[in-house]
Amino acid sequence: MYEIFYFRGGLYKFDELVEYIEDIGGMVLRKDRFELIRGEYFLANEVHVLLVVPEEEVENTKMLIGEIKGTAHDVEITEEQKRTLLAYLSIYDSLNRTDKWTEEENIKDAITCPCYALLCNQLEDEECQLDADLKQILSEMCTNGVIEYKISTDGKYEYRLKKTD
Repeated sequence: MYEIFYFRGGLYKFDELVEYIEDIGGMVLRKDRFELIRGEYFLANEVHVLLVVPEEEVENTKMLIGEIKGTAHDVEITEEQKRTLLAYLSIYDSLNRTDKWTEEENIKDAITCPCYALLCNQLEDEECQLDADLKQILSEMCTNGVIEYKISTDGKYEYRLKKTD
């Protein structure tokens, strides 16, 4: 099972948090960075992200968030939103296994039930909808900056995790 919560804090050791989340099998979604400027003077940077963390690592993650001077906030989500976030995790895990560009069909083949995120076991109706929603979820992951795509020479879409600087 996974917990989903919202992180708010400064840039201080933020990369350490991201590395930790990835090491424990979680995922960082939708990084928003804010700069507070008054006139010509820079005052502060703030980062807001959505975190998906394995249930057994929630306390350790929250302790780390406190150490880096951030805060964790609970997020209320619907079953459909939870299904989408867990599908993100399965796709993320599939793409994390390789540095190469991967076609949609190969992503679908790599995610077999039960998937890494145990998507079917996490949902009340126990019906995996990943196959039906894969194209839309890949598009959303590109929009959110989690993955990137290119069109191959034969016109097929290929995906990989977005390279960070």
